[in-house]
Amino acid sequence: MTASNRGSADRRRFLAGLTAVSGIAIAGCSSLPWTDDETGRSFPVSEVASVLSPSAPRIDEPVPVRPDASAIETALERIDELLAPVPDPLTAESVPNGVVRESITDARDEAREIRTEAADATGPGLYHALRDLRGARADARQAVTTWSAIDDETVVDDLEDEHGELQPRVRDQRASLAYRGNATDDELLRSALYYSRLESALDRAIESLRPWEIDESASVIDVGEAAADLESAAATAAVWEHCADRYEATLDEPIDLEPILRGGLERCVDHADGVAFPAQDDDWLDEIGVGDIDETYLEHILWRTGDAVTDERERLRDAETSGDLGTGLYHAVRFEQAFRAFEIVRDRIADGSIALPETLADVRGEREAAIDAAETARDDVTGPSPGALALSETVQRLEWADQSVRRLSDADSDAVTSLTGEYGDYVRVRASLEALPEAVDAFRSRVLEG
Repeated sequence: MTASNRGSADRRRFLAGLTAVSGIAIAGCSSLPWTDDETGRSFPVSEVASVLSPSAPRIDEPVPVRPDASAIETALERIDELLAPVPDPLTAESVPNGVVRESITDARDEAREIRTEAADATGPGLYHALRDLRGARADARQAVTTWSAIDDETVVDDLEDEHGELQPRVRDQRASLAYRGNATDDELLRSALYYSRLESALDRAIESLRPWEIDESASVIDVGEAAADLESAAATAAVWEHCADRYEATLDEPIDLEPILRGGLERCVDHADGVAFPAQDDDWLDEIGVGDIDETYLEHILWRTGDAVTDERERLRDAETSGDLGTGLYHAVRFEQAFRAFEIVRDRIADGSIALPETLADVRGEREAAIDAAETARDDVTGPSPGALALSETVQRLEWADQSVRRLSDADSDAVTSLTGEYGDYVRVRASLEALPEAVDAFRSRVLEG
């Protein structure tokens, strides 16, 4: 490794390490430059919850196809069937090992909680409920299998047989995917969303089954977790078999979408390949036009924003190579969004409008601007599409930043915190939301060009 490459690698490791250091410090004990009390850059934990007003908007994932209520009922019945043999309450007499008893109880309680929420779903909520119930089925299967494995040595053999039957089933389901849909613009984008979700779900199920095994040293908890993986994959297959039937039922005069989607994806890849985005090395800051940045913290924000551009372009190329047209189109809109968000953050740092937060009002201001951008994007990005999925997932990042602030606010009231990590999250989410409407317009023009 050359000296230049070593310096670049060290710099990357340093910047990556900064993601975990916003944290909490006991007052007067922090050595981080952006938590120095004399600069006013650290805040009493007892006051940070004030950042979280007003509430962030909730924007659910778009619904490409609405399942029938019967699919929900089938999943609920499966959960009830799985949980029925598990004693309630689970006592120390029935399961003397406290760790095993806790594992069974936690899995059962989680399954029940998801089941209760899903049972009340209506309308578009049926789609989200059906997908959530996959997790409930897995939890229920984990509980009953852990319980059964305590006394039944045949459980492992049965699970291995089940794996042998399930793995080829899911692979065949994925391999037989055919791109069909209606020809109108909005329907084409709905189809792109539908197939991106279908590809992603089946790929995750296949991946979960690939390393699956139960060795001789496995505990009953290990056996239960292995069974949960099988149940989740089986539930995924069932969910998307049902959704495929429902999707077909919505098509008036379906056509083969593969050449249309492939052509749109190729145009998106060509555009991404033509975007001038320098490699993130020692000369990167000069090449993107910002030069030296006084604060390492600000460089870190910009670096992470740039990482998203590189990552999304790579995922876009990988999806095209693999022939995953729905997944590719999803990453195409995410690339458009990521590059524009990078430009926003770069320009804001260059003009001095992003700086280390001096007051809680600085943090609150970034969050409020992110909320405003989310509400604007919600009005502009409508209908089921990859762009609407990008919107819901970006708003989810806003909620994750809020959750981090909530955790900090629950800490020792004598502590202080910088909120620099959360501030950086709000900066990036704000830029991503501000960039999204224009990104979606550019994505639509490329995909629908043909």
